[in-house]
Amino acid sequence: RLTGVQVEMFDQISRQLQGPWDEIQSRKRKSGRPWEVGGLEEHLFVMLLYYRCYTTQEFIGCFFDVDKSVICRTIKRVEEIARPLFGLKREPRISEDEALAIIVDCTEQPIYRPRDDDTQKLHYSGKKKRHTLKTEYIITEKGRIVSGSPSHPGSHHDLTVRREGPKLPDGARLYGDSAYQGYDKEHPNIDHPYKKPKGGELDAEEKEYNKGLSRFRVRVEHKIGQIKRFRIVSDRFRNPRQTHFTKTSIIGGIVNMASGFDAF
Repeated sequence: RLTGVQVEMFDQISRQLQGPWDEIQSRKRKSGRPWEVGGLEEHLFVMLLYYRCYTTQEFIGCFFDVDKSVICRTIKRVEEIARPLFGLKREPRISEDEALAIIVDCTEQPIYRPRDDDTQKLHYSGKKKRHTLKTEYIITEKGRIVSGSPSHPGSHHDLTVRREGPKLPDGARLYGDSAYQGYDKEHPNIDHPYKKPKGGELDAEEKEYNKGLSRFRVRVEHKIGQIKRFRIVSDRFRNPRQTHFTKTSIIGGIVNMASGFDAF
C-alpha cells in the first residue's frame, strides 16, 4: 500500500535496475558527495513511495533524516535509469495478433493554474472546467499498454492528440469513444459509438451496438484506473509540467509488469 507494488514486483524491478545502477555506482566512486538515502533498494522505495502516496518530499525526508533536496535527487536518479528500461514508449510496438483489437482513450490530470496568461488558456480544459494535462493511452485487448503519449495541454481535443501521435498500423482495428469521430479519414478501420442525431433518437440496433462497444472498451478504463492508483498521476500535479511524461511513462511500465507483460 505504500509503494503500489507487491514485494515480488519490487524485487523484479530491483533486478532489472541493477545493471544501470552498477554503472552509475562506478562513476560515483570517482567524485562527488555520498548518497545519504542508501543503495538501489532504498532509492527505488523512495521513488515508488513518492509516486504512490504523492506526499511532500519534506515528509519523505523525515524517514531518512535528510533534506528534501536529497529526496528530489534520489527520485531523479532512479527515473533516469527506469524510464529507458521499462517506461512506455511513444512509438507503439504492436504484433499482428494484437492489431486485431486496439483500444484508445485519453485521460486528464489537474494542474495548478499557470501564471502566464497564454499558458493558462492553453491548459484550460473546457470539459473538466480546470487546468489539466492530457495523456493518451493505447492498449491491446489483453490489457497491455502499448503506448503512452507525451503530455498535452488540457485544451487539446482527444482527436487532436491522436492525430499528433504516432501512426498505428494500417490493418489495426481501433476502438475509440465518440471523441474519435472523424478519425476514420486517417484510419478507416475504426469503431466508435453512434451519436444521437439532433432532435432524434438512436434505433434499437444502434443502442445495442453502443452498449457492446462500451462493454469492450471498459478495458482501457480499468487500465487507466490501475495507473491512477499512483496518486502522482491522479492528484493535482505539483511537479514541473515537463516532467509529467517521465512519470506517466514509468508508471505505465510498472502497471504492464504487474499484469505480466514484458517491457518492450
